[in-house]
Amino acid sequence: MENKNPNIQPVNQEEADFVAKTKKYRKQLTALFVAVAVILVAILAWFLVRQSQVAKADQAIALADVEQNDSIALNLYKDAAAHGTKSGDRAKIETAIRLYQAGNYEEAVKYLDDASASDEIIAAGIETLKGDCYVNLQNYDAAIKAYEKAVKEANHNSQLVPIILVKEANVYREQKNYAAEAKAYGKIVEEYPTYGEAANLDIRKYYERAKAAAAE
Repeated sequence: MENKNPNIQPVNQEEADFVAKTKKYRKQLTALFVAVAVILVAILAWFLVRQSQVAKADQAIALADVEQNDSIALNLYKDAAAHGTKSGDRAKIETAIRLYQAGNYEEAVKYLDDASASDEIIAAGIETLKGDCYVNLQNYDAAIKAYEKAVKEANHNSQLVPIILVKEANVYREQKNYAAEAKAYGKIVEEYPTYGEAANLDIRKYYERAKAAAAE
């Protein structure tokens, strides 16, 4: 068939297929670019919200740190604890400490349960304080679990682990589980032999006492 329009060049089938594929991929690429743009906008929005939360938490905890009135400081720490940030986690711990000191053990545990820490010493401290709360609530099984977790978090720290083991041993003695008490003291004797002298505690005496009670 004769081409009546000289400005239009004849197109073979291969060229037609190529053009069709190009149009198809162009649509796909456009959709992909739009999707990426939406994700980037969402990330930016999250980042701005996150930065705002961090700023609010930092401001609240800074005010709490310098506040002399315990009641006001506690409320400021609670305000900072409401933000899911690193400062918010510290505020949760600070809040729990003050609640523990005030004898509000159940509320303190709630804040400790919600707190997290990447530092192993702080993580061990959270679990230790949680154990102390449970001891005061006379929930000894929960206290033991918290202390055991604290020992794991402390990761053989020679200053912290023996302290936690002594707390653990005291709970076992309260439960009259003397074999477990002896095991806790025995671990201090074997793995942390210098602790007793440094803490002015006769750990071996307590160890022997627990062994004797377990043997009866």
